[in-house]
Amino acid sequence: MFVLELQTRDVYAVLGRLLDQTRVAGLNLMAVNATAQAGEYRIRASIDISDREVADRLARRVATIVGVDAIEISGECL
Repeated sequence: MFVLELQTRDVYAVLGRLLDQTRVAGLNLMAVNATAQAGEYRIRASIDISDREVADRLARRVATIVGVDAIEISGECL
């Protein structure tokens, strides 16, 4: 399981792109949440994959189309 944390000002565009890219790649989203603070949004998505390279590729795809200010990827053990 990997967790992507995306920071952006356009929460709807980034969420839409994230949902679209995970669907196209055939990945399973386990949980998604978004929090707002001072006009910035932090989106946290848990994705059921075991390959770091796939998580990196997904993050790059989401970030190249939409204005993502920061991306963090972490592995999580269940």
